[in-house]
Parts: sequence; structure tokens; C-alpha cells
Amino acid sequence: MFEAARAALQALLEQPIDEADARHALGELAGVRSLVEALEVKLTAVIARRGDASAAVRGATRCSQREADRRAARSQTITELPALGASLAQGRTTAEHGDVLARAVDATSAAAVAASDLLDRAEQRPPDLLARDVRSFIRTLATDDGAEERQRRQQAMRSCSLFRGDNGMWVLHAELDEINGVAVRTALDRAATSLFHTDGGRGVAADRRTPTQRRADALVAMLTPTGGACRDTVATASPPSVRNQMIIVVTDDGSWVAGSETRLAPSEVERLARGSDLYGLVLSAEGDPLWLGRRRRMASDGQWRALIVRDGGCVICGARPARCEAHHLEHWQRQQNGPTDIDNLALLCSHHHHQLHDKGLRLYRTSDGWQLRAPP
Repeated sequence: MFEAARAALQALLEQPIDEADARHALGELAGVRSLVEALEVKLTAVIARRGDASAAVRGATRCSQREADRRAARSQTITELPALGASLAQGRTTAEHGDVLARAVDATSAAAVAASDLLDRAEQRPPDLLARDVRSFIRTLATDDGAEERQRRQQAMRSCSLFRGDNGMWVLHAELDEINGVAVRTALDRAATSLFHTDGGRGVAADRRTPTQRRADALVAMLTPTGGACRDTVATASPPSVRNQMIIVVTDDGSWVAGSETRLAPSEVERLARGSDLYGLVLSAEGDPLWLGRRRRMASDGQWRALIVRDGGCVICGARPARCEAHHLEHWQRQQNGPTDIDNLALLCSHHHHQLHDKGLRLYRTSDGWQLRAPP
């Protein structure tokens, strides 16, 4: 059925390609991939009529069970959203966009997603930033009763297992409810950030261990009195330039939103208040001192919380605030005189912050959003 297409691709694979042609071919290939993914969705939907689509996909493609489940769920979502299928076939979206929108369908309904602007956003934004829009969409539609029911369901489903993987490594898998999940992630981020600075910080830490290795070592240090095989000291607090706090926001419709952007039930807020400091923040012209000039380099607590409310996470990739740092658009160094003002600050994850400084790039706000590029 696909002999001609396979022969054409094989011919391209065997011929030499220069850099200019490679860049053009990558763009063309993205459109071909979207068309192939749309066809795969159609074929999976046909198979699903006779039984377990996931098992059929796994048998036909020899993919993992997890990937088979993902493809089956993707097919179901696109079947329920024909406009998404058409967009995928025309190369305006990707299968990854479909996976993100599937979360919105699971949490609300296909009709609610179809009536929203999420598909238009999918055609304009990469999947990681679309995920932020989906979380906001789910939060907006959630009800207090739904939040309470979600809390009860999540607590009933909590689990943790530790087993040896096929490669001899130990695998720790845990499923936690919203509050405990955010609390554990916050603590792990804080410990990993401390290790980052113990390793020497920007420009040095990368030579010692990768970010994922650092998180693994931080987890062992948190769970064991001696720190296991990792003998590096984990500092008890993060440096002032990085704030790993759990932020609770009250939106204009009265809903509570945690750092994961999931709406909280009132009982969950009460539960948080027993062991956490809950901060309030009012954004107004005469409110919190968000404009500090050049009296200090580091963002204040008030500025940090305002950045979380305004940016939501890394302005480039959408990484959560706990992984971010406050970046000066006009650098603070004296020869550039960039002030520590809210208008001159933006959240950047550690990766993009390092990339900016290491490669001499600048952060610009454009009509298409934030971009990293060389200065003019």
C-alpha cells in the first residue's frame, strides 16, 4: 500500500543533502509526519470498532504498551474532534497537540473543547505552551463540587511502588493527590537547586552531573539519613535568586489555583493552611513595591509572586515557576543599568536562562510572544 512512498523516502535517505536542503526538508517532513499521524488515527479508529484498540495497535506496530495506550487515546480524541483531525491532516497541528487536547477532553468533554478556542491556539502555539492553556481551560470549567470529588478520587488512588527495572536500575513510581504531589515536587526542586549551587552553579554544575542526575541524588538525600551513595551536602535553603514556594492565587471568579494550575477545593486550601504560609498579593499601581530601581539586584518576594501571576512559568517553554529564575531584560550590570523593576523582569527556566547568558542572547517580547535571539 505504501511501496512508492517508502521508496521515495529511501532514495532521500541515500542521497547527500546540504544544510540548506536539510532545513527545508525538515519542515516538509513535519507536514508528512502530520499526514501519517492523521492516517494512523483513522486506521486505529477502524480497528477500535472490533475491540481493544490499544492491544491492536501494540500488535500491529510492536510499540510499548504505554505508547499503544497513548495512540488509542489520541485516536479517540480526534474521532470526537473532527476539526482536530482535519488540522492534523493539513499539517497545522501535530499528534503531540492531540495528546495535550486529549487531557482537556478527559477533564471536561469533547463538546466543551470544540466550543472553545483551544484548537485555534493549538495551530498557533507549540504543545508545551498549549498545555498551559489547557490547564487554564480545565480550571475555568471546574466547579467546587467537582474539585471536592477530584480530591476524594485522587486520595483513594494514591500509591507508591519500588521495583528493579530490566536494566538492573531501581524504579520508584508514585501517584499522589494534588496537594501532596505539589508539596513533594516543591521539596525536590528545592533540594535539587541546592545541589546545583553546591556543584558550583551556572557554568560549573553541568560538568559534575546532569539535571536529572541531580534530582535523583537530591531525592536519595531527602529520603535517607546518610544520603545513600551520594555524599554531597544538600543545603537547607535555596539561594535568594531562586524561590521554590507553593503559591496560591485567588482568581477573579473566586477559585483557588495551586502551583500546578489545578483548581483546589476549599478543604484542600484549609489543609494547606495547616502547614504552609499562604501569601496574599494585590496588583495595583500603589500596592506592593514592584519597582526597586537599582537598589538591589535580586527580585523581592513581592516581585517573585507577581511574576508567577503574570508569566505563569518560563516565558519560553512554560516550565513551572519552581524551575525558574527572575531574568533582567536589560541586564543589571552597571554598564547596562538594567533596573530590578517588574517591567524589566521575566521568568526563565534554568535551561533557557543559561542558554541566554552562555550564547550572548537577549530576551525580546514580540507580537508572537517571547523570543531568545542575538541582539541587533
